[in-house]
Amino acid sequence: MSPLIGLYQEGTHNVVDIPHCKAHHPRINAAVELLRQGIRELNVEPYNEDQGTGDLRYVQMAITTHNTSLPASERYRNGKVQITLVWNSRNERSPNSEKLDALANFLWRKGGSRSNDHYIHSVWENFQTSTNNVIFGNRWRHLLGENDFWEHVGGIDISLAPSSFGQANTRAFDILLRKLQKNVPYGASVTDLYAGAGVIGLSLAATRKCRSVKCVEINKESKLSFEKTVSRLPKSVESSISWHNADTAVDPQSWLVGADVLVVDPPRKGLDSSLVDALQTIASAERKAKLLSESSSLSPSLKVKEEKRPWILRAREASVQIGSKTNTDESQSLPQTLIYISCGWESFKQDCKSLLSGKAWRLEKAHGFNFFPGTQSIEVLAVFKRGQGKGLKKKKLVKKKKNNL
Repeated sequence: MSPLIGLYQEGTHNVVDIPHCKAHHPRINAAVELLRQGIRELNVEPYNEDQGTGDLRYVQMAITTHNTSLPASERYRNGKVQITLVWNSRNERSPNSEKLDALANFLWRKGGSRSNDHYIHSVWENFQTSTNNVIFGNRWRHLLGENDFWEHVGGIDISLAPSSFGQANTRAFDILLRKLQKNVPYGASVTDLYAGAGVIGLSLAATRKCRSVKCVEINKESKLSFEKTVSRLPKSVESSISWHNADTAVDPQSWLVGADVLVVDPPRKGLDSSLVDALQTIASAERKAKLLSESSSLSPSLKVKEEKRPWILRAREASVQIGSKTNTDESQSLPQTLIYISCGWESFKQDCKSLLSGKAWRLEKAHGFNFFPGTQSIEVLAVFKRGQGKGLKKKKLVKKKKNNL
């Protein structure tokens, strides 16, 4: 049996075998070959999507090059691989769990800390029996190796559990973050939507001395990584920092209030339509909030009580406030700057068109980053400002007149 280990062919669920991908770190390629060897020797059955049978559905591999015991020049080539095996069973008590343990032990014996070539950081398992396109199930288990997975990007150490989203190309992501940081004023209040483990928001707290940083993420598994990253922030960081487990699509207006800068890093499909609507009507919402604030200050009896929406209450119950500092700023202002990070060019173009059509925003600048060399994919960092203004300037070519002598 020769298992196919690679990526889906575009527009299909046909797996294209990629034994030696030039875009991958060399040690990921080595880990793929080791996994292939283990599958053969242990008779692990690859998943059959049509029949729903087999053992191993997916494998996720991530590389960490953050090893402070090595000189900086040697860290990249000595990176270590975190491996997640997505197993076709409900839990570790399923009939085929012995084969899973055998495969994990094989990987660790050949590439773990006691092997001649230590390049495996850790081995994790995830259990998934769903027939839909969702890769991971809800149950995770750490099997072997180190528990904490660290990387250094954007000026801070970040912790990433296998269940948290992380950029594969950390070098390019670091360059993007450095560019993004320059567009955030010192001391600003920042809301980071689709925040994941809060890498962007926390890097801004550390480098821009933000007054407050609020991270909003729908994946509850990212909470632990967020807390671990906060534990390694410099002691000089005095921001009010919070993380909220909530769906950005539900009442997005509530997350915009009090922010000077809004950062969005949505999945490939782009912004939720409800968030686009809230951004398009942000000017009228700000005028309304200002009138209510003025009315409340004139007559305390007219102060409007907050509507207790169930979804807002749930979000607060799942929130994390870091440190003893709390944000006492009750400003009802709304963002003047929108920073959009996009991994989906087509969805970004549509969102950009929607934002500009409402004339509430203007596109000030945009940058492209090559996160995936050899592909047509491009990561976009776009900065929008409130109001129509001048936006991006187009250079005019002026033909100089010749002077007759």
